[in-house]
Amino acid sequence: MATIMTWGAMRVFTGALTLAILATGCSSDTSTPTATTIEEPVTAGGTLVLGASQEPNCADWYAPCGSSSWGQDMMGRQTMPRAFDVVDYRYRPSALLAGEPTLEIGPPQKVTLRINPAAVWSDGQPITAKDFKYSAEQARLTGTTTSPATSVDELDPKSVVVTWSDPAPGWRDQFSRILPSHLLEGKDRTAELRDGYKWSGGPWIIDHWTKGQEIKLVPNPRYWGKKPNLDAVVFKIIPDAAAYLAAYKTGQVDMIFVQGAQPEVLELKPLPDTGFEIQLGLTHEFITFNTAKPPLDSRSVRQALAYASDRDIIVSQLSGPLMPGIKPAQSFMSPANKEFYSEPFARYRRDLTRVTQLMTGDGWAKGTDGIWVKAGMKATVELNTMTGNRRRELTQEILLSQWKEAGFDVTVNNTASATLLGEWHPRGTFQASITGAAPSSTEPNACGRFCSSGIPTEANRYQGGNFFRISSPELDSAWGAVAREVDAAKRVQLVRQANELLAEEVPVLPLSPVLDIVVFNSAKVGGPVSADPGGIFSRINEWHCRASSCRS
Repeated sequence: MATIMTWGAMRVFTGALTLAILATGCSSDTSTPTATTIEEPVTAGGTLVLGASQEPNCADWYAPCGSSSWGQDMMGRQTMPRAFDVVDYRYRPSALLAGEPTLEIGPPQKVTLRINPAAVWSDGQPITAKDFKYSAEQARLTGTTTSPATSVDELDPKSVVVTWSDPAPGWRDQFSRILPSHLLEGKDRTAELRDGYKWSGGPWIIDHWTKGQEIKLVPNPRYWGKKPNLDAVVFKIIPDAAAYLAAYKTGQVDMIFVQGAQPEVLELKPLPDTGFEIQLGLTHEFITFNTAKPPLDSRSVRQALAYASDRDIIVSQLSGPLMPGIKPAQSFMSPANKEFYSEPFARYRRDLTRVTQLMTGDGWAKGTDGIWVKAGMKATVELNTMTGNRRRELTQEILLSQWKEAGFDVTVNNTASATLLGEWHPRGTFQASITGAAPSSTEPNACGRFCSSGIPTEANRYQGGNFFRISSPELDSAWGAVAREVDAAKRVQLVRQANELLAEEVPVLPLSPVLDIVVFNSAKVGGPVSADPGGIFSRINEWHCRASSCRS
């Protein structure tokens, strides 16, 4: 029997804390509704075809080229075992563990994890402490964990002790992507994983990835947890926004997931047998300023651009038709992360007088063409975003007009998502870009993004996450304190202080919390179809096919 959520009393899964938005009226409710469930028989078999608006640049989820949340949702989380799931907004041991871990606060902080004796890779080799140790080392080398471990020691093949010399409140994120050491150790990890891989420690195996076309998953016969009901899942890659919506309308795909302001999606809601859900979750969008590139190496210029931006207009025009009353994000997180959210960026409202004060105070003067000039150099800013992402392209158009009116020479140069995230960002070959973050939990530590140790360089193989290239001792200290503090109340204050410093330095300008919109064929797709803390597709092993038309 399968548990099916009814949309009249839906349960929201995006992030540990979210605001539920009932699609019928688009009205907000800060309480968490109680799920109403009905039981229906599950028929095994069948293939579902799902839409995907993006694909990753590579399948190495520890490398910048694999940073796409779409790629991790479609492939990474389906094949790589993790120690914890987020269930009912709390971390719970996953099928990989044999119960709750043992935590010693210390110092030093120690956690003992016991691996499920039944846990094996798809080739039959057991998942062991060596895999945990290897994965922790990869996370440390690539800066892909908020709490890198000091040491990982094997008690026995199925038990591991992890030690942190400093307090590590985000320790559960350390083991969110376990790698098979027996297949990868001593090899070039990215080269082995770049174009996909045939091993799995999750419910699915990657059957094939035809870049630019589709990704197909099939069940992992050796998975020890909840096995998939379906014979296969196919993701059709459709980056063009209009074609993406049309693919659902014409029946080419059985489900699409739309993030952000795309009012045209409302045209799908009245279609027969269509489930439709709008939620406000943890995903948020922002402008990334490359602080190593002139003129954005000047804090005054970055602040001036913030004052030149009317973010209220951007959000009301693009998201307002879908959710009346929605406001800009005023912190480097979504307002859905209620415990840690504050509004230090609320100071930045469009104010051309303040723009003039900041620019003239920094030595700039307007030329005869109305553009700011300093020492013969114009205040030129190239603004990038992802080709085909209509929401971000519309945001870009509005900013282009606003910034030009404020005296900036603005140009546009858009590219594929994989190029922007996998190449331009890590290598710093951009000035400013409109991008977003899709957290899978409410963990607030952003040291990996804003601490100077995370700046990608040739020396670290461009593996760091500080694409802003901000180097500030004050930010290093503030976010470092967030990473170490375990007291909940103190941590809230430290996060707010760190975000206040971000609002002063402005390596980033928050834009909007992102709407998560799920549209699916309710006559075909059965199961818990909703946004989930682990990603929109994290429970597709529980989905099933209702209609004979999708049977294999």
